[in-house]
Amino acid sequence: MAVKFSNNASALLDGAITNSATSITLDDVSEFPTLTGTDYAYLTLSNAAATSIEIVKVTAINTGTKVLTAVRAQDGTSASAFADGDICELRLTSALLTDKTTEAAGDGGVAMSIALG
Repeated sequence: MAVKFSNNASALLDGAITNSATSITLDDVSEFPTLTGTDYAYLTLSNAAATSIEIVKVTAINTGTKVLTAVRAQDGTSASAFADGDICELRLTSALLTDKTTEAAGDGGVAMSIALG
């Protein structure tokens, strides 16, 4: 299981989602990382005004249908409804950094502490 990321990945929601939806359709998934097996990525959902923000843990990306499979309300955020055309981005998050440093330490890497707040 590995947390995956990519630079400047961004897309728009292709259809509204409720606060309990676990399938999220985007207009494009080509910039997001390839997920296989137990890989995952943290993505941020945001409305156009950035007044509603939610971090989701994406466990699968279907490149054919452009559908993400997500675990909602991650990293201290609350699940929210989002509208068609709202934003989905791969941003630097506390959960991504924590998981990556834990993963590196488990692989014989150097453990480090990151304080965010």
